[in-house]
Amino acid sequence: MRRVVLCALVLPLVASCAWAGADDAESGALPGAPTGVTAVAGSATSVHVMWNAVRAAEGVRRYEVYRDRGKVAEVPAGDHMVDVVRLRPGTRYVFSVRARDRAGRLGPPSREVAATTPAATAADRSAPG
Repeated sequence: MRRVVLCALVLPLVASCAWAGADDAESGALPGAPTGVTAVAGSATSVHVMWNAVRAAEGVRRYEVYRDRGKVAEVPAGDHMVDVVRLRPGTRYVFSVRARDRAGRLGPPSREVAATTPAATAADRSAPG
């Protein structure tokens, strides 16, 4: 009987200690929104998107980049930029970035930034004179 009582008292304590040791990202706040987001056309068909890192204490595992609210890229937490390619020339695009933590939870979006790709130009195929 004494063992049963002892187990009944110790088991909840052990279980609560195991839960307290769980990954802080699961029980803490969501990662914050990335700041300093910029988008600059790199060519008629690409835009370079950059942002500042979210604080490391927030357990960011990766960043997700969105174009007009659809996800177009995922990059590891150590990266803070991406080239979005296969875009249409002479088109305005809106980008935002979100951080995802180790527990898989998605933080809020950054502010939206816009970039317009330049119009396509004809390739110069003539030989130099």
